[in-house]
Amino acid sequence: MSSHKYSPVPDNDPDQLNTQATANSKMVTLATRIKVSKPVKVLGVVSFVFVIWIIYNYKIIEKEDVMNESDLGSENNEENLATTPKPDLKVVKLDVYYECLCPDSRYFVLHELMPTFEKVGSMLDIHLWPYGKATTKATSSGYSFDCQHGEPECIGNIYHACVDKKVEDPAKKLEIIKCMISDNYEPENSAKKCASEGGIDFEEIQTCASGPEGQELHFQAGVKTEALNPKVSFIPTIEIDDSQNSQKAILKNLLKEVCAVYSSKYLTPSEKLANCP
Repeated sequence: MSSHKYSPVPDNDPDQLNTQATANSKMVTLATRIKVSKPVKVLGVVSFVFVIWIIYNYKIIEKEDVMNESDLGSENNEENLATTPKPDLKVVKLDVYYECLCPDSRYFVLHELMPTFEKVGSMLDIHLWPYGKATTKATSSGYSFDCQHGEPECIGNIYHACVDKKVEDPAKKLEIIKCMISDNYEPENSAKKCASEGGIDFEEIQTCASGPEGQELHFQAGVKTEALNPKVSFIPTIEIDDSQNSQKAILKNLLKEVCAVYSSKYLTPSEKLANCP
């Protein structure tokens, strides 16, 4: 068996050269690709970080919103709600100065005040001052009153003042006042009967009328009445938005006068209230 010696492939062998060239070509191409793709990789990393940042912040915002919603019933929010100013109501202020046993006062309440309230009550802010031409003296125990139609009128005025103070619903309040003034010669019985018919607890009214609170309310009605300008000369006297205007016109057609004041304050010349003349 003969042995053969193989000489190494010469450096200039074409096949070897081609193989090396191909390998070199591939290496250059890969390196080139790596160089081209670096900006893409950087952009990808930046994008990924940005997405993570958005998700993180979204979670924080969502958590804060949930916390804010849970605080809606907190004391701070209750204070904010309680102190939020309410929008001004479009109303006409109506002050009625009267006596519970005065025939003219009775007529006005039954034939002017009540029908006007039934038609345009929502635009009225009514204040009752049952005192009239009474006089007041301070005593060691409170006040002493002298009324134009005698002691029953003083007692009746006090019941009226207590109803005005204790009954918040304007419609119920005026129904009780209407009921009492229709027959007020026995003030306590009248108040008890009318409160019962109006669905109002009489005990609170009775406590007011028979105690110092009722006397104080009657006294304050007197202060308010005596401060009228011009001074009271006829009972009832009516003020619309703190002005006596024409008393003859008001006593004759309260609805018309109230509507005229409301329209001048809140409406344009082309507007008109449905229940106004």
